[in-house]
Amino acid sequence: MIFVDGGYLREYLKKRWGDDKFNAERLEQHLINFLRGPPILVTHAELVRTYYYDAIVNESQKERDEQKEFFKSLRTISFLETRLGQLVKSEKGNRQKGVDILMAIDMLSKAYENHYDVSVLFAGDADFVELVKAVKDAGKRVFGAYIIGHVSEELKESFDVRIPMEEEQLRKLLP
Repeated sequence: MIFVDGGYLREYLKKRWGDDKFNAERLEQHLINFLRGPPILVTHAELVRTYYYDAIVNESQKERDEQKEFFKSLRTISFLETRLGQLVKSEKGNRQKGVDILMAIDMLSKAYENHYDVSVLFAGDADFVELVKAVKDAGKRVFGAYIIGHVSEELKESFDVRIPMEEEQLRKLLP
């Protein structure tokens, strides 16, 4: 199973290239190809499901409509589920609420329900370190995909296997 912190990825894409839309199927394929090697890290890298986590913006109606269309396009992808939290205003700008906990509940409950053997977590925030440890304690392997230079060292070190995403690979995700 693949678990994607969409806000993390979209924020980087928007800052780097001015657009936060990306091709989720290309991301899935890149991660699966990494697992299949070489070297072969997982002998049967069959995707069970991808979970995409994000929050919808409140700003302009245009931006909100564009994001709704993007989320709608994600829902057309086979074996991909979209989980949305809320976006609230704070002194430091907009902040996602409920997104990280949705990801933690899904990743951990599905580990204990034996829905997967290997998970790929695409995230960069140190808040996920304890989640990674808990999933590993459940007997599962956690591969970590992250954007080089935009990841907590503690999170990166917690992964069983690291999947660093370079700028060239990220550019290929753009539509």
